[in-house]
Amino acid sequence: MTYQQYYNKLIKDLASSEKKLINQKQLKGEKGYLDQQDLYAYMDLSNDVYSLLSKCEHVLKLIVDGKVKAHDKVDPAVLPGIADI
Repeated sequence: MTYQQYYNKLIKDLASSEKKLINQKQLKGEKGYLDQQDLYAYMDLSNDVYSLLSKCEHVLKLIVDGKVKAHDKVDPAVLPGIADI
């Protein structure tokens, strides 16, 4: 997988996570509160969104700064924690 493909995957995953987070917020609106289970689900979704956003920013910064090229294969030494690709 190239850095461009990885970045595109992250963007797609981010959009999906944000959609789930919005749905969770709508659930709160319907109930008027978040019970403990809903709160944990909301927190997990929020963490996913921020984690994916951080990864996107990191990959984009590497490409923009010229440290890697978009068509280079992803190097685990450059991007720690990429076991999900």
